[in-house]
Amino acid sequence: MNKRKEKELLEAGKFAFLNENYEEAIGFFRKILESDPRNAEAYYNLGVVFEAKNMLKEAKEAFNKSLEINPEYKLAEQHLAKLVGE
Repeated sequence: MNKRKEKELLEAGKFAFLNENYEEAIGFFRKILESDPRNAEAYYNLGVVFEAKNMLKEAKEAFNKSLEINPEYKLAEQHLAKLVGE
């Protein structure tokens, strides 16, 4: 998948999330990760959706994966810190 298509899917996933279509959003982010398993932004957004669905274990895993790929990802770090109560 090219970067343009990834960006389109990322935007579609964010739009679905904002409209509370969580399952659809998860599908878009997972599709990105199928072709690019090192996409920190897709993992971050997946974590945000899981957090909104109160799937905290999955959210933590997604934020951790995002930080594993990009240790400088401040938003993922902030969400993770909130989840673990720091």
